[in-house]
Amino acid sequence: MRVVLDPVMEWLTLSRHARRGLAVTRMVLGFIIWTQLLINAPDRHYTWGDGTAWTEPLRGTDSWPWFLGGFVAADGRLFDLLYVLTIVAGFLLMIGWRTRTLTVLTLLLWMSLYTTNPFVGSGGDAVLRMVLLYLCFTEAGAFWSLDARRGRRGPLLPDWFGTTLHNLAVVLIIHQVVIVYVASALWKVQSSVWLDGTAVYFPLQTEAYSPWRDLLHPLTSAEPIVLASTWLALVVQLMFPVMLLYRPTRIVGLLLVTGMHLGIGVFMGIMYFSLVMIAVDMMLVSDVTWRRLEAFVKKRRSADPARIS
Repeated sequence: MRVVLDPVMEWLTLSRHARRGLAVTRMVLGFIIWTQLLINAPDRHYTWGDGTAWTEPLRGTDSWPWFLGGFVAADGRLFDLLYVLTIVAGFLLMIGWRTRTLTVLTLLLWMSLYTTNPFVGSGGDAVLRMVLLYLCFTEAGAFWSLDARRGRRGPLLPDWFGTTLHNLAVVLIIHQVVIVYVASALWKVQSSVWLDGTAVYFPLQTEAYSPWRDLLHPLTSAEPIVLASTWLALVVQLMFPVMLLYRPTRIVGLLLVTGMHLGIGVFMGIMYFSLVMIAVDMMLVSDVTWRRLEAFVKKRRSADPARIS
């Protein structure tokens, strides 16, 4: 038993894993939050403010804790103040200023905004909220942040305890990613349109998921492309956990799933959902790979004649 438990305990308690990947996740999630709210600012009262009074019967069926009722109780200038505060919190989270505090604040504000209108949101928003919760226990500001420039302050908790919380949160995020993909694949295999390879065709024929309209018709009408896209999405999601076990297959899996989400975002017009999933997937890229990429970028920047002059 100790042969199994000792490596597990060492992995959990000795060093903090996936810190660079978590930094990328933090930056992308922060970007999603503040840009999404800024873009929708003209319609904020209709979407989340006084215009959502008609959702009161549905809101009453959800048992949200009292501290998530800030936006529901606010109106007028107070609502606007909280809205701007959420935008600022998302931006500060993106740049990594007092990361842990801003992660908690952004999570509370974002969830409070969500409770005002349950009809506004998607599966990507649900994943974003869950990952934000786990990020509260990680050292997501250790790299590529203002906190990293200021230097690390003395830990409030014993180092082994903080390391364990960080690594457990990493495991939970990976678990969440796996559950999302596998559950989606298992749902798909129960549908005949996925098994016969035509599922991708139908959403692209609707107005809601076809921003390119007739421009994509040559692709959506090509049976081999539709068939390959449908089955590839199904196989990648179903086999994603297995591909994570070995580095070569993990690289292939991450490339395929990132390409899948980029395709969904571009061709179906739901880029924020795709960005959420890509952001979470980025923490599965090893620190070794991120260090190599960072070294490559620094080398290119130092060799740039414009910067040297």
